[in-house]
Amino acid sequence: MILRKRAWDVMREDFESVRDTAALGEVMQKLRERLKGQPEAHLMVVTTETGRLAGVVTAWDVLRAAEDCVLKENVNDAEEADWDAAFGRACTMCCGTSVRSILHKETPSVKPSAPLLLVLNELVKSRRNWVVVEEGDKPIGVIFIGDLFREITREMVKAQ
Repeated sequence: MILRKRAWDVMREDFESVRDTAALGEVMQKLRERLKGQPEAHLMVVTTETGRLAGVVTAWDVLRAAEDCVLKENVNDAEEADWDAAFGRACTMCCGTSVRSILHKETPSVKPSAPLLLVLNELVKSRRNWVVVEEGDKPIGVIFIGDLFREITREMVKAQ
């Protein structure tokens, strides 16, 4: 089964994407909406103007960027009397940040015809819990570790 099934059998075609010209605020909004219905879908595929894969931005990346923005604003400054105003400035600055500055350019990817064993190998090698499915340098799907786990273990559990 692990050699017979292919990436296209388990990939999610309804992944969320954003252009590489987007601001982090747009990424935050789209990702928040996506997480409501699919909590495991914690990433956004980033594409160029021509639709080519530019990279991936995860919820972790967004949180790290938010932390950096707050630290740049220095909301811990004892001279600042209005903490809400300082935090508001940090949020505004962060939401305007370009997604290009935080995306993973080196993303694990597989072709749609890749056997699940190769998908698993790519996940292990990259130490990520997701892989992008690409065809002709364009993203056509995403596979999360949970999707692969369910598919592989289904046959193993039946064999017991």
